[in-house]
Amino acid sequence: MMKNYKKGHRKRLREKIILDNGQSLLDYEVLEHILYSAYSRIDVKPVAKSLIESFGSLNKVFNADLEALQNVDDVSNAAISAIFCVKQAFVRSAREEIKNLPVIDNWEKLLDYLRISIGSLNKENFRVIYMNKKYRLIAEDLQNVGTVDQTPLYVREIIKRALLIGSTSIVISHNHPSGDTQPSNSDISLTRQLAEACQSIGIELIDHIIITFSSYFSFKENRLL
Repeated sequence: MMKNYKKGHRKRLREKIILDNGQSLLDYEVLEHILYSAYSRIDVKPVAKSLIESFGSLNKVFNADLEALQNVDDVSNAAISAIFCVKQAFVRSAREEIKNLPVIDNWEKLLDYLRISIGSLNKENFRVIYMNKKYRLIAEDLQNVGTVDQTPLYVREIIKRALLIGSTSIVISHNHPSGDTQPSNSDISLTRQLAEACQSIGIELIDHIIITFSSYFSFKENRLL
């Protein structure tokens, strides 16, 4: 059971954050402060520490899925919603960095966005970024969510969507939860199928990026496109 809230602790933590913009906080203290909105008068330090211990890092807490978070003792739906909102703040801030820029000329920002949005997820997520003639973002789709090591790629659906919104170029990306960014034979085969389909109707497949939080594999850079 969680202990009763310790008098003055939240105030001291707030003062610590204000003193140096939160730079001296330990990982569990960052999480603890975020969880205050979910637990009004309860000491949330044990919950924060439990989350860090369960997932191994602050980054992995923010990238955990609903089921995994629900399996941690004393983590309420209110706490989970707070964690999800913080993750969305990260994702949307990174997306703003590429929203109105030519993606092809801001590759590092695109990679940063992909790392934050899907790089640390524990299931494969497949994203498609659709661009106009000036290589500016016009739409982004989560095309599919798979298992820990496989995500289906539906070539026909990607082409259909590109034609519908008038996209002339696309970047596709998916994460590898294993941390190994090397493409599978299936990754290579499906990418070639998509490239051929795009070429046949005048759409440019710029790249397929396999992403993790710490590294990436570019099909274009490795001459697979």
